[in-house]
Amino acid sequence: MAVTISKKQNAGGRFDVVKKYLKYYKGYLVVGSLAIVMANTLLLIIPYYTKLVFDLLEKKAPSREILIYVLVMIGLAVLSGIFRFATRRTIVWMSRHFEYNLRGELVAHLLKLSPSFYDRTRTGDIMARATNDLEAVRMMVGPGVMYISNTIVSLLVALGFMIYLSPRLTLYSLLPLLIFPYAVNKLGNLVHRKFIKIQEQFSQLTATAQENLGGIKVVKAYVQEEAEIDNFARESRKYSGFNLDMARLQGTLFPLIYFLASTLNLLILYFGAREVWDGNIELGTMVAFFAYLHGLFWPMFAMGWVVSLYQRGTASLDRINSILYTEPVIKNNTGHPYKGTLKGKIEFRNLKFAYDGNTVLDGINLLVRPGQTVGIVGMTGSGKSTLARLLARLYPVENGRLFIDDVDINDWDLASLRRQLGVAPQEPFLFSDTIADNIRFGDERVSDEAVRAAGHIAALDKDVVEFPAGYETVVGERGITLSGGQKQRAAIARALLVKPAVLVLDDVTSAVDTETENEIYDRLNENYRHCTRFIISHRISSVKEADLIVYLEDGRIVEQGNHDELMKRDGRYAELYNSQLLEMEIEKL
Repeated sequence: MAVTISKKQNAGGRFDVVKKYLKYYKGYLVVGSLAIVMANTLLLIIPYYTKLVFDLLEKKAPSREILIYVLVMIGLAVLSGIFRFATRRTIVWMSRHFEYNLRGELVAHLLKLSPSFYDRTRTGDIMARATNDLEAVRMMVGPGVMYISNTIVSLLVALGFMIYLSPRLTLYSLLPLLIFPYAVNKLGNLVHRKFIKIQEQFSQLTATAQENLGGIKVVKAYVQEEAEIDNFARESRKYSGFNLDMARLQGTLFPLIYFLASTLNLLILYFGAREVWDGNIELGTMVAFFAYLHGLFWPMFAMGWVVSLYQRGTASLDRINSILYTEPVIKNNTGHPYKGTLKGKIEFRNLKFAYDGNTVLDGINLLVRPGQTVGIVGMTGSGKSTLARLLARLYPVENGRLFIDDVDINDWDLASLRRQLGVAPQEPFLFSDTIADNIRFGDERVSDEAVRAAGHIAALDKDVVEFPAGYETVVGERGITLSGGQKQRAAIARALLVKPAVLVLDDVTSAVDTETENEIYDRLNENYRHCTRFIISHRISSVKEADLIVYLEDGRIVEQGNHDELMKRDGRYAELYNSQLLEMEIEKL
């Protein structure tokens, strides 16, 4: 079950999101920490019992007495194993749930972000952060926490026993370790920088693969398979190169630790042998001390790995935070957003809109009354689709520029507004699901009869009846198994199914023949006459019967009126209409 925890929307500390979930799972951390203490303490008692066994052997004690100590050692090992299992069962289990919740929060936040975020961010980069980066953070939070805890407990317990057994040998043991923190810090910083490069290149590699697969038809149509294979190979070589650099770095880190360990072994062997020879310590003490010394080696090795996990994890956490701390450009205003029933009155008051500094709409003044049908025409790039997106408030609108039912669009509750809009975009998107489920995407509760009714109005039913499974036919990714016209009509049916008060059809009959297009608009007039409709099209035939026709040019309204009025003016609209009429006459020849 997902954990829902409120999150500050402003940029916070690097580890805020980690601390948030660790706080939620603090019970597992407490139990896991206790298990770590018990597992390591019990395990590190065994070398001391080894010393006692050697002492008994030197005294030629009865074998029965020695056997008791051996059985105690076996019992300690078994108990240590049980607690070690408990450690993994709590901390590693916690890290998997942490991963689940962080992934859920990441996806939930991505769905809240405005379209402008996706305009500038590649899908492959987002996928890399939701997979590789998320796993790196999990490793830091789970295994990383577990091993650093193991390291600290092992160091403290082992050092305690070593000091008890021989303070002098302990001092000799610690002297070579003085350079270890410095070396780990230097190498750790290098790991951090290199891992950032690795993750950024993985994002690039993922994005390249995603674009090639998504645009496979274009790649094949232009016979660019070899070129794209070469391009992917170049990106892959870069990724491999960065990973090899990381491997070389780690190949320096771990041999350094082994060198320190071996040097320490030889040093203690020399001084320990002298202590035994001089009679200052017993042989059993020397054996136990060496066991504890080797107990320090594992923390040293683990420390290098933990530093690597930490540096990888923090690099990935920074990349995830860059998404989590990105503010949605579009969100409800503070206070009490308006949640009324939409009637369909739309008013633009000197509306201006620019994207990335480029003016797209400039000085739009337009009043649309409830139930009116508005046709919007114009050349490519005139701002028609942008006007449609602003109605659904997908992009920011300046206060006092766009009113819906005399309420500023910025004062509307986003969910309430969008539920009462039916939008069929210029590029229809279908999910890898059944046709029925794609149509009922806006409201999963609607019946099959309502789905079929919407499909009938959109003139989709005459095609669906020829499919083996009808409306239960599963379409491919992005609806690839359907024709362009079929995808457009499915998008129209989806928009109709929510019974919208305002319907926006953004050039959704461009891939439909004229006869089917007329059929769709006739059924819309019959069934949705009280719905305010915006019909955006490059074909005059689609908007000819509209109550109000708007001609856009360079983001401005240059003409508006009904068809007859605009033809009498003999302006841009009439010019476009006559040119399209001539094209139709030529096609008939």
